[in-house]
Amino acid sequence: MFMINRRSPYYPWLLLTVLSLAYLCASIDRIVISLLVEPIKADLDLTDTQISLLLGLAFVLLFSIAGIPMGMLVDRVDRMRLLAWSAGVWSVMTALCGLAGGFWMLFVARAGVGVGEAALTPAGYSLISDAFEKKRLGLALGIFTTGGAIGTGVSLVVGGYAVGELSRHGDFVFAGLGSLHPWQLTLIVLALPGLVLAAIIAMMPQPARLIGQRRADDPASSGALAQFYRDNQAMLARHHLASGLCSMVLLAGYSWIAALFARVHGWQPADVGFAVGIVSIIGAPAGLLGGGMIGDGLIHKGPHIRLVVCAVSVALAAIFGLIYPLVQSPAAAILAFGAMALFATVPMGVGNAVLQHVVPGEIRGLVSAIYSFCLSMIGMAGPTLIAGIADLFFPFPTGMRYATALVVPAGLVAAALLWLWTIPPYRRLIRRIDAQDAAPVT
Repeated sequence: MFMINRRSPYYPWLLLTVLSLAYLCASIDRIVISLLVEPIKADLDLTDTQISLLLGLAFVLLFSIAGIPMGMLVDRVDRMRLLAWSAGVWSVMTALCGLAGGFWMLFVARAGVGVGEAALTPAGYSLISDAFEKKRLGLALGIFTTGGAIGTGVSLVVGGYAVGELSRHGDFVFAGLGSLHPWQLTLIVLALPGLVLAAIIAMMPQPARLIGQRRADDPASSGALAQFYRDNQAMLARHHLASGLCSMVLLAGYSWIAALFARVHGWQPADVGFAVGIVSIIGAPAGLLGGGMIGDGLIHKGPHIRLVVCAVSVALAAIFGLIYPLVQSPAAAILAFGAMALFATVPMGVGNAVLQHVVPGEIRGLVSAIYSFCLSMIGMAGPTLIAGIADLFFPFPTGMRYATALVVPAGLVAAALLWLWTIPPYRRLIRRIDAQDAAPVT
């Protein structure tokens, strides 16, 4: 079997490439359903509220619940094998989404996608943090998260193209499967790359865990986790909540963007997918990589500078988050949405580097899982919050734009204030870590 030398200077970058591709595939399987809202709603006779549950709760609830045990496994087992299993599960469940014939079957399959993807971020954060030096963490984690951002854009472009082309031919009939609608076949086709990637991941070695940490099965690790959160509860609560609000806004925005353009501007899914996908492929990675590079470049001013980068970027995102649902020109709306996505995704890389910079190595997987859990639990409220406000206060087809204009900017402004509020306790933690590192070894 072909073996990869993990001591090679190229190994960290090869690992990062594979992990980024995994995130790309996961994001495609996660977000493509948002482009298929209108045909799914029509074929399965669903309400906006039911659609919002499929976009948010069905995926996020199981994703969040499974994330904690997955984080524990990350600290104890071979992370590459765990990730390979994970990729296989979410790909199979995405294909099963395409075979759903009703709300509850689709709900369960979406939950299965969430379970499969639950290992991705804690495993990815742990692997990258072990493979790269701290001074490169911002860029490395930004590249990893860029895989997800590109996957979101690719899912909109490819998914829109696929459903557009397949819709021209009407339903497809397959032996043993019966008749499939174009949106169903789209989901099945997009699940296939993940299965190939799972096989590639299974053949790769994991990097050595950090020297000096406890053994993965040491029960003291649970004590270290409790101690870390107890000593830094103010900083961690503000950090996790700010990240969660950014996640909520992004999930809400991407979940309803196709429906918003269909109802307000009269666009078809293929048109929305191509336009929004292109600006997302350009904008979101620029935010992640640019933010990571700026944070790393300014780190000589102190690691807390990454929090300033998060606050400024999110404040800018709030401005564009107010513009894109209300502007009359669809072209201006597309560009404003892309700008919102660019600035709102900056904390997904930089904010994570803030956390990984200070997390002890022996609990990194579990802390990453708790972090992802908070992002997911807060984030899943986004799609339903917009749908609920639209149904309650704006019960007409274009009411979606006004609900979006309320939820998106408000969430981003709150996140910006929280990022700034996180700076004082974070700086105190950095000073304690520096003092411990400078203390003589006895």
